[in-house]
Amino acid sequence: MEETAKNVDRLVTTGAGWGGRPDRWIVPALYESASQKYDNKPISLVAAQKIIEQVKEGDRVIIVDQFAYYPNMPYGETDGPLGVASLARAIRYGLNALPVVVTSPKDMEPARQTVKAAGLNVLAYSEAKGFKSAAAGEFIFDATDESQSKKLAAKIIDECAPKAVISVETIGPNNKGVKHSGSGYDTEAQDNLPDLEYLFYEAASRKILTIGVIDRGNEIGSGTIEEAVRKITPYANTCRCPCKSGTACAVKTDIVFPASVSNWGAYAISAMMGYLLKKPSLLQDDDTERRMLEACAMAGAVDGIAGQPIMGVDGVGLKGQQGIVNLLHAIIENALRGT
Repeated sequence: MEETAKNVDRLVTTGAGWGGRPDRWIVPALYESASQKYDNKPISLVAAQKIIEQVKEGDRVIIVDQFAYYPNMPYGETDGPLGVASLARAIRYGLNALPVVVTSPKDMEPARQTVKAAGLNVLAYSEAKGFKSAAAGEFIFDATDESQSKKLAAKIIDECAPKAVISVETIGPNNKGVKHSGSGYDTEAQDNLPDLEYLFYEAASRKILTIGVIDRGNEIGSGTIEEAVRKITPYANTCRCPCKSGTACAVKTDIVFPASVSNWGAYAISAMMGYLLKKPSLLQDDDTERRMLEACAMAGAVDGIAGQPIMGVDGVGLKGQQGIVNLLHAIIENALRGT
């Protein structure tokens, strides 16, 4: 089981960005630092086991994504929504639990359309909680100051009573409260962003399982390995904005999973859920991956490297994305044949 998960994690921590993207080779080092916190066990396995242990039929799981900021990414990026959709699908079909997507007003349409493309209707939470078949719920998080963010986070947690709160590529604040792009700039220079980190503070205060899937260290969950992020990631210790306190996000989660593309980390968790439940179809197939990516781009999300709403994620095109999905299926399905 652990060897299978190690193969899964090796795959999703492989760099494949434009021009080799030297900074993407930080991920194996970040992953190693994170893995040490879980007795060097494969993180996809740790996360999948915890989700299956905590979440039962009829339970709710909040899945969060946010990276929309003006002017570079007005509707967010393609890294994030696909990971949300993959996990939503695995949770709904694998555990018969209700995934609840929570994101900012600007990020919601790409997330909503991507989850639909993955095979789930997306309804307001009040409607979705009574829906017995393929559906996910949604909440829009629009609070941008501390007081309102605390209240909204508590309200959502109260209403959903989630068994887990999971982030996939959600931008988070550094130790001065500033949120940054991976290239070191303040993402709130022209527009205040909703403070979804308060969902994780609230969940932690109630001892609800939290998971963060990251790639550069400026995302929620990175605080769990902040020291490593500051040593390894460009601009993490000293950013290019006036705060000069670095891009490293200070928000911690119980489990942090660094991957070369955050979506891939989410796919790895879905794949290992499929392995543990002996349902490899919980991970989307390559055609569903195409549908998801097309839906996300059509809703305005951009490839984070190209800056365009195209069929790519962090500089890796559709064929590369489908290749990751196909290889994950090969690893899981071949492993199950041997059990």
